[in-house]
Amino acid sequence: MRVLVLAASALLALPALAEMRDEEHLAGDRLVRITGVESMEILTVGPSEHEQMQVLSGADVEIVAFAADQDSVALLSQPVLVAEVTGTHSCEAGDARAYWVVTLGDPPAPEGPVTTCSELTASVIPGAVVLEADPMGAGEAWLWVSGKGWKGQ
Repeated sequence: MRVLVLAASALLALPALAEMRDEEHLAGDRLVRITGVESMEILTVGPSEHEQMQVLSGADVEIVAFAADQDSVALLSQPVLVAEVTGTHSCEAGDARAYWVVTLGDPPAPEGPVTTCSELTASVIPGAVVLEADPMGAGEAWLWVSGKGWKGQ
């Protein structure tokens, strides 16, 4: 009986483990990694695989957007990424989410979080990153400006 309980527990844990897979992205001259460790994910950034700095961690870390291409860097004056960490607080309706802008300088710096119970989309405008629940203008919206931080709209 004990073996059956252990086998059932292992099968129930498989979907959670399947979602946690390591990722690697190149953003400008920076290597961005999300690594699963036990029941957490860790986002690290660095110039190489041997020089990584931990920037964020949580139950589920996702990169929502990169703004590291030449055009985006021209708009923001530096490469950045937008990350979402779920499960950071509780919500009556919707999933708890924390959004961060991570500047990809040396050292990388997380700015945030913006906490919400809504899924937000990210876009880049001259000098800022915009997070909004509805790109048509209705609902929650946030603006991140380099050196000034976050401002609700």
